[in-house]
Amino acid sequence: MHSKRLQREIDDLIAQGWTIDEEAPDHVVMVDREFGSLLSHLLVALLTFWFSMGVGNVVWGAYNYVSNSRRRVLWEERDCPNCGAAVSSAARYCPDCGEDLATARDQERTVACPDCEAMVAEGSRYCPNCGTTLADAGGTDS
Repeated sequence: MHSKRLQREIDDLIAQGWTIDEEAPDHVVMVDREFGSLLSHLLVALLTFWFSMGVGNVVWGAYNYVSNSRRRVLWEERDCPNCGAAVSSAARYCPDCGEDLATARDQERTVACPDCEAMVAEGSRYCPNCGTTLADAGGTDS
């Protein structure tokens, strides 16, 4: 179950055409893919149809699908035990009152990110500090 804030962000992005690529208890990965504009496809079709029978247009669409995709990671927030302010789950200190949040995090099992060596909750797929996909970099899978 996600917080109301995170659910509102997810709903807003879905209304804009984004889709959920991955969902975990502490974050949701949203993706927005496109195939290119109609004008660009018409131009590619006119330039390549006589030579490749439209294969260039398919390649152009695939290129746009991969290169123009947008990805966002939405993180679940937690409350500071001292002042109640919303704090990122990756924060070490509360930005409002300066409370040391490490004591709560020490109770969790963590692993080090192979790229930036930040401590990440075990089972995370992405490092909240540098964005590295931990499964690809030899981290743990969830």
